[in-house]
Amino acid sequence: MIRLTSVICLAIAMIAIVGCSSIQVAPKESMNDQKLAAGSEQNVAHVNAQTWGLYVLSIPILTGDTENEGTMAVMKDTVNVKSVVNMATKKSKELGATKSLDMVSSASSIWIFPLFVVFLRSTEVSTNAVK
Repeated sequence: MIRLTSVICLAIAMIAIVGCSSIQVAPKESMNDQKLAAGSEQNVAHVNAQTWGLYVLSIPILTGDTENEGTMAVMKDTVNVKSVVNMATKKSKELGATKSLDMVSSASSIWIFPLFVVFLRSTEVSTNAVK
């Protein structure tokens, strides 16, 4: 009984922390009059997008939904650079930017011990939105 309760608690905790996507925006007002780009481009914002999810081997179980920020997707592979770049550039465009400069991405995968086939993956993209 104790073992079953432990497994259920672990499963609930994993579901609570996985499968989310978020976008954070630093508007031009927070940049202390520093330029994001050389030339005549105008600052719009610095955009940081990220998503993470739970995978069994390479099969997505719960992931962050890159189409609807802050929600989860079931059995949908969204924890990849392509999906997160799409999320970041979509947000830049919504803010009125015409260019996304100095884009940087990071992807990682962490094995969850002792579940030998379960991984927590995350992808993050950061870019400067200018017009």
